[in-house]
Amino acid sequence: MAQTTAPAQTPVADAPATGLQDIVVTAQRREENLQKAALAVSAVAGDDLVKQSVTQANDLTRLVPAIQVASASSFTQIYLRGIGSFGANAFAEQGVAFNLDGIYLSRPAAPAALFYDLERLETLKGPQGTLYGRNASGGALNVITAKPKLNETSGFLNAEVGNYNTFKTSAAINVPLGQQWAARVSGQYARHDGYFSDGYDDENTGAVRGQLKFDNGAGINATLMTDYGHVGGKGAGGTIMPLIGNGRLGVSDPAVLAAYQAAQPTAPVPQILAKSDGFQDNNYYGAALTANADLGFAKLTVIPAWRETDLNFLSYASSFLIRDIEKSHQGSVEARLGNRSGAVNWVIGGYWFSEHVNALQHYDQGSNLLDINSLLDTSSLAAFGQATVEVASHVRLTGGLRYTDDHKQQSTNFTNAPFVGFVSPATGNFTPIFASIPAVATSDVHFRKTTWKAGLEYDAGPRSLVYASVATGFKSGALYAATGQNYSLPEGLTAYTLGSKNRFLDNRLQLNVEAFLWDYSNQQVSHLGPVQVASTPAGGIYAPVFLTENAGSAKLYGVEAELLFKPTPQDMFSADIQWLHARYKTFAYQAYSTSGATPVEGCGVTPTGLIAATPGAAIFNVNCSGRPLVNAPDWTINLAYEHKFALGSGGEVSLGADTRIQSGTYVSIDYLPDGHQDTYMMSNAHLGFEPVGGRFSVTAFVNNLENRTVFAASFQSPVKNGVLYNQLRPPRTFGLRGSVKF
Repeated sequence: MAQTTAPAQTPVADAPATGLQDIVVTAQRREENLQKAALAVSAVAGDDLVKQSVTQANDLTRLVPAIQVASASSFTQIYLRGIGSFGANAFAEQGVAFNLDGIYLSRPAAPAALFYDLERLETLKGPQGTLYGRNASGGALNVITAKPKLNETSGFLNAEVGNYNTFKTSAAINVPLGQQWAARVSGQYARHDGYFSDGYDDENTGAVRGQLKFDNGAGINATLMTDYGHVGGKGAGGTIMPLIGNGRLGVSDPAVLAAYQAAQPTAPVPQILAKSDGFQDNNYYGAALTANADLGFAKLTVIPAWRETDLNFLSYASSFLIRDIEKSHQGSVEARLGNRSGAVNWVIGGYWFSEHVNALQHYDQGSNLLDINSLLDTSSLAAFGQATVEVASHVRLTGGLRYTDDHKQQSTNFTNAPFVGFVSPATGNFTPIFASIPAVATSDVHFRKTTWKAGLEYDAGPRSLVYASVATGFKSGALYAATGQNYSLPEGLTAYTLGSKNRFLDNRLQLNVEAFLWDYSNQQVSHLGPVQVASTPAGGIYAPVFLTENAGSAKLYGVEAELLFKPTPQDMFSADIQWLHARYKTFAYQAYSTSGATPVEGCGVTPTGLIAATPGAAIFNVNCSGRPLVNAPDWTINLAYEHKFALGSGGEVSLGADTRIQSGTYVSIDYLPDGHQDTYMMSNAHLGFEPVGGRFSVTAFVNNLENRTVFAASFQSPVKNGVLYNQLRPPRTFGLRGSVKF
């Protein structure tokens, strides 16, 4: 599919100035017109990201109908058409690949402090198992930064103020350094107070990026990029369900604490009481070189990159305390050779990736404690190739193949400390006793997979393309802390796509339609469940740990249609409508009950004969087969309209509004009513002024005009049956934004 907002890129030569402008994307590792790219991809221009106040990954949900993004402590959970990962610890990796200038970022916390001075955002829907590096089973998000420009001195300054003491600013300066060199430095600072009553769900982000470009004008060029980002503040928040008061009472609010303490089990059973001392002090570092050389017969691209993610946070957003100190280092090199020679457009390449993670994780659930100290190593090698061949006039065939070998190792010490009773309750001594169950987890495993793509495309007219494809992708197996089985198998997805991209009415009307069928197998589900921590003659002993297991298979199918209509140079209307049917064929996992009571689930629950770590605890089978996928609404509709009024002075005033209408969807695998987001509509509006020349502008805006309370995620308390804590999307925000360009 094409862009979901009004395009803002430079038009190609054959595009009339009054018509829709064309966008150039690199989704297939080559520059091409988005309307000529035979795959399901959306693109949002960098200017539109600024206009929509996008400064963090969570903001992307309102831009692209297929995407749902939520925060989990300092981690980012990305779902695309229901495919994603609920992972929120050091073992987790995304099911939707996140790439910065072609560099895969493995950590779920890594998509932070990056959303400034961007050229565009590309959303690739479905498995990208041929041209992309790792874990792109559900799709990929490509963040493309603005690059240095030769022989040009330019820049901009954006500033925004609003309610919740919001202040956001970003700036960039581009400087030529002779005829063959140029430098670009950009930065961002964004802050706002918490959306919850206790200050959680705030923002405090600062970042800077420097780029140096060389181009000799004879086919050799290179860009060196370094960046640093810091994310502070109190971090993500949550609230108990059902909602109390206005729904924005945070985890440490007295009313929420009272409701939590009233739920069983009550004191003197140990309770965890959320405080207002949560924080995040996370740092992100990166360096990358993108080098290109024209070899005559082909273009060589080499991208060596290094990134570091240092997490240090304390969170209560899920109803209990999470304390995490995590340091990860990743290195990667991708080398590609590609060219268009006559009727053949081809690319071959290799990929190397290495990551080391050192994580100290502490979880306090009141009546259960867990400490996990892990050393995790991943190395990955891949070889790939893809070619598009014109087999007849206006008819092309595409074939691609990739082989990946992921090698994962862990050395983990972990200790469960469940509550087992009191010292002497008969005498009034209710001092709690915690058992200590230490264990060691080691893994050394390879995950190997061959993925492929086959496609057919046909130019049905000068501005009409019809395409069909079958593509496969996989997400590598995930490790977790356990003495027995301690890794999941890879998950896989096969996608069948039929689409058409069209421009009509002298390039003023765009209609793109995509029909898709996805076959999803061995889905990895991350949740709190039983893992083996010891062995006895009677069998294994099991305790609760956040694990990732292969829980199900699903079938997804639907249609997405995107319409852009520019009847006059002053008017722009857009509509993006997605209908999605996503249901599990099989979906079964195990739940741990610390009290022994049957878990409260919206699915079938049956007891097992597994031995729990403490007397009274029990383990159950949960079967959710036939249920819809989480974060997969049947209907998602994005509508937008903008009109520009010409002023006598030569300037213009723009007035616009957009809305997202989404049908109901579950936001947790418990399938409980409190974990279901009902149908909602969330709208935004803006009024802007730009004088003649367009060097500066000022805009008044309001987001979430309805002040709708919308659930982003939900998590059930591990020790209080049926008690859910939900994360919320932002409330109504409004403010003023100004921009100066030079």
